[in-house]
Formats: sequence, structure tokens, C-alpha cells
Amino acid sequence: MVGILITVVLTGCQASSPGDAFSVKPAWDHQVQGLTHYSLANGYDIWVQPSPIVTMSDIEKAWIVKDNLGRPAAMIEFDAAGTARISRFTSGHVQQPVAVFVNDLLVSAPRVQSELGSRFMVMGIGDDAAVEQFIANCQAQIDASD
Repeated sequence: MVGILITVVLTGCQASSPGDAFSVKPAWDHQVQGLTHYSLANGYDIWVQPSPIVTMSDIEKAWIVKDNLGRPAAMIEFDAAGTARISRFTSGHVQQPVAVFVNDLLVSAPRVQSELGSRFMVMGIGDDAAVEQFIANCQAQIDASD
């Protein structure tokens, strides 16, 4: 199953706490006590939970794609455990954002439109070189876990 997300493009976001090179964390578009607040460049605010739903270690495959505007992006495919977690979470989180972090920086906060499956497009990483480095990091993690 491939879910649908509406992407919020971010610029000038603050870093998260140290962690994985990639993570998707639960987020809400309304204030939630105890969560980290981010003010996005487009005027939206989100509140992000510190613990991730999925991380780099849940990635089974990764490759370079172009987003709908022709910009470089990464398509990732989660393993069975990661797919189960992201599907379970997003099935009850429709119309709310998730926070996507790469190298501890918030790169996007897409709004969940439907339950997500095993594939996820990561947009907002940067130019071709940044996306290639992200893919190389994913592949190194995949190779290390084999």
C-alpha cells in the first residue's frame, strides 16, 4: 500500500535532538504539552514527539527519484517491521502531519492523507549531491545490517 502525503516545504528549520540520520516522528498541528514546537517557514506550527516511528535502520531499499516539481528526492522502502509501525501510526493520524528528519534537521512535515505503506518519498533533503549522500548513508546502513 502506498499512502498519500501532502508535503509542506520547509526552509530555515531548527535541528532536532541528536539521533539517527533519518527518522519520521509523530507530529500534530495543534499544541500538545511536552512536545517540541517548530514554526515552519510557511507560517504553520507543528508539535513533534521525540521518539521516532521509523528510522534509518528500518530502511530496506533506497533510490533517487524526482518529486512532482522535478527536484531530487529519495524513495525509501521500509522493512516489514518499519512498514507495520508506519502503517499502524498513520492509519489513526490522517489529516495530521508527520515530521521527517534527515541528519537531525527537520526537512519536511507532510500531512498524512491516508494510511502509509512500505514506500515513502523523502523530499527537501537538498540538491543532487545531498540526496546522493543520503542514499549512500542508507545503503551503508542496509549493508551493515545484512
